[in-house]
Amino acid sequence: MSHQKTNASVSKKLIQLIILVLIVFSVAFVSYTEYNNTLKETTEKLNERIIKFHFETFKELSKIYVKDTHKHFIEEVKKNRALRSNFEDMLRLIKISTIQNLFVISRDSDQNYYFLLDSDTDPQTRATFLEPFNPLGNFWDRCYASQEPQVFHHKNSKDLWITIAYPIVENGHTVALIGADVSHNLDVNIQTKLQNFSDFFLWILVLSVLWFIALYVATLYFKRKMYEGYIDPLTTAYNRTYLYEILMKKLAREYQLFMIDIDFFKKVNDTYGHDAGDVVLREVAQRLDKLIRDEDSLIRYGGEEFLIYTTQLNSQQCFEFAERLRENIKAEPIRYKNIECSVTISIGCNPYGSKNEVFADVLKKADEALYMAKVFGRDCVKVAK
Repeated sequence: MSHQKTNASVSKKLIQLIILVLIVFSVAFVSYTEYNNTLKETTEKLNERIIKFHFETFKELSKIYVKDTHKHFIEEVKKNRALRSNFEDMLRLIKISTIQNLFVISRDSDQNYYFLLDSDTDPQTRATFLEPFNPLGNFWDRCYASQEPQVFHHKNSKDLWITIAYPIVENGHTVALIGADVSHNLDVNIQTKLQNFSDFFLWILVLSVLWFIALYVATLYFKRKMYEGYIDPLTTAYNRTYLYEILMKKLAREYQLFMIDIDFFKKVNDTYGHDAGDVVLREVAQRLDKLIRDEDSLIRYGGEEFLIYTTQLNSQQCFEFAERLRENIKAEPIRYKNIECSVTISIGCNPYGSKNEVFADVLKKADEALYMAKVFGRDCVKVAK
């Protein structure tokens, strides 16, 4: 090898390496981005479930409050200290560690808010009964008016994550609100645990992509070698070697065979020459190949004979499929230079192939059906019984 060829070879391999590296990192970047989006969606869904859990808890609590006060919640709470104490105990029972403050407020005719209940047990920090409550914007007003739970997100707070307002509805009117300040601890813990997977995921992703590329390159190499050995060079259909070395080893439990013969092909060769015959063979193979599925196989079985292997077709479907093949070949003449060859095919089909049956017998029935198609004048389809 000359020096120039050596340099050219090295440069080519270097370019290939760079392309592979770019592919790896492109796939890794896209996958990592998708992972982060999934992580974000997962976090949001978890947060939604947490909020929904609080809603359901407060809903049951509000029902108990209304029931125990016989739909006179404000009056009973104001006049009955023991009941008030009992209601605050209920608040403490449902107050989980991530809830900083859990309380019940109401408002008077002047729209001023005041505390009715507070779950805090520390006398230094707990709100006293009827102590004024300073609302946060119109958040509490919206809850009062809509009778729907409201959630306020503390975007700039280091301590609080959300504040929840849940209405206590009595006789169709909002009489009080359950308020809960939920700390960042829960949200941060969830995100931290999920984020811990990010680095691990990235490394696994890169290694997996590299491993995939290595396997892919190896697979392409062996497929190329197999392709060279099992492909008919003229038509690019599979050859008989593929049929007996590959296909017969992976036959489906039930399958169908179509034997196809180009009608009067010898006349094409004798009239127009073998080059024209080669063009006809290639064009017929290409037209047949376009009509079969990816899981089917097209095999050049002999000089002008082709074999198609399919699965999951019944007898009627086999006939209809064979008719499409026949009509497609007949539809347009095949052109070679200034010559137009009108070509037809005869097809014999065996719809009843079985893995438990000897393949040669299945093939023989398809061949016999093809013989019958020729006997009946060619350019037709016959299905084995």
